[in-house]
Amino acid sequence: MRSRAVEFGRDMWTRRRPAVVGGVPAVVVVVVVVWWLWPQSAGPLEMHAGTPERIVTVTVERPRLGSSDIAIALADREGKAVEGAVIRIDAVDPRMGMAEAPVTAVAAGSGRYLAAAVPFMSTGQWELRMTVDDTGTLVLPVWIGG
Repeated sequence: MRSRAVEFGRDMWTRRRPAVVGGVPAVVVVVVVVWWLWPQSAGPLEMHAGTPERIVTVTVERPRLGSSDIAIALADREGKAVEGAVIRIDAVDPRMGMAEAPVTAVAAGSGRYLAAAVPFMSTGQWELRMTVDDTGTLVLPVWIGG
């Protein structure tokens, strides 16, 4: 004769098996929905700014943790490309008061410039402080993801 405890334990397992087996598809559905809705990695970020004399378009190629190339298009107020400008970019984490080493952009022709490997060493809000020909500083906010 079996003990009542063994029967009770076995009886509980056979009653719970359908609930466990029925829960597996629900977990799979939740995992698929979360994966489908999860944010994709950010593509290039394009921003526009200007001074009384110039129009600036800044493209952060990879607004993610690490370093990113930053493309700059510089034009006068009539839309004509500005050649021969000296552009310096400082990446600043305003929360910590830290700034990475400034990067000087290199001319790429037709009013375009490239600041290579601008470092972003933490996630969150950053500022790109851009100086064009030492005529003042443009401040552009950038969100850096993980």
